[in-house]
Amino acid sequence: MDNRWDVCILSMSDVAYDARTLNVARSFARQGYRICLIGWGDAAAYRQLQPYGIAALLRPRPTARRVRWQWLLFALWLLQHWQRLHARAYWAADLYGLPFAASLARMHQACLFYDSREIFAALAALRKRPLMQRIHQWVERRYIRSVHRCIVSGKLDAELLQRRYHLRTAPLVLLNVPPYRVPVRTDRIRHHLRLPPHSTVLLYQGAVHEGRGIEHGIRLLCRLPEVVLCILGDGAYRPTLEQMAADFRVSDRVFWLGWRPYDELLDWTASADIGLALIEPISQSYELALPNKVFEYCMAGIPTIATALPALRELFEQYRIGILLSVDFSLEELGRAVRTLRIPEVWQQYHDRCRKAATHLCWEAQHPKLAELLETPSC
Repeated sequence: MDNRWDVCILSMSDVAYDARTLNVARSFARQGYRICLIGWGDAAAYRQLQPYGIAALLRPRPTARRVRWQWLLFALWLLQHWQRLHARAYWAADLYGLPFAASLARMHQACLFYDSREIFAALAALRKRPLMQRIHQWVERRYIRSVHRCIVSGKLDAELLQRRYHLRTAPLVLLNVPPYRVPVRTDRIRHHLRLPPHSTVLLYQGAVHEGRGIEHGIRLLCRLPEVVLCILGDGAYRPTLEQMAADFRVSDRVFWLGWRPYDELLDWTASADIGLALIEPISQSYELALPNKVFEYCMAGIPTIATALPALRELFEQYRIGILLSVDFSLEELGRAVRTLRIPEVWQQYHDRCRKAATHLCWEAQHPKLAELLETPSC
């Protein structure tokens, strides 16, 4: 592997399923920059990178569940290739890669970018682990002042980080949106699962964690027998949800479709009827969330039912791409929203708004911001 890159991206994610990292790497590659991507991945990841001329140093994600053990293995593996990663800019795709990217940038007198795609010091998974929250915040505070530019996925995140760390330059807001496509409406999910044509497909896609509101979708199935819930994703909270579905005797209408490579995702999403983004404000990261699943539902042309958290409320008021529920919504409120969206004329109105909004809420609209980063004199 050549060790003279324009941008070296370090990510502790599964690259094939990481929309943001793929979009960033591809954007830089389209600009003619030579990109090297370091992360977890397999043949599916290579297939999504090679057409763009992106070099990749990938290995399968370790089986260790704890992030700290994954981080340690990532560090040991990265050290084996340390001397080969000479670039003029380093991009930390998350907090976990930031210390490595900062060290490489210092070693090679290069630019450093930090993509704070979440509020890492206030992750939902850490809300009962104050020590780990403090460690995350210490690491972020230690390195964030040395970055050339911090990047975030929402305006509220930018305001929080600038206020917390007294950043001289405001973080760049890079929405976590998909590339623009006009999806073909199909019955892919119904055919795959052999569902009746009249069934209504509720879709949740993304990581399966507590606080994502999936439980409410399961409970709703008890009241709406013609509705099914499909989950495109996986995570540690799945066994709890499977037990809940069994307790409510709706397991036969909860379908686990697993992770799908990012380039296939839109085709699956466009075959559902309604997207769910029932995020609960159990952490500051969730409270300020502007999740990519909402933009992916929009690109697929399906309306979203979401909770009225601050960033989501602003987005929905501007584009009217779905129905907002109160943060402490009842099952009756959720049921009314689903029944409303099952009315063909209403669904079509939201579909049309989604298609219009998608021309703005797409990666192509974000690309110019990214293009400017490497063109500054200091880089």
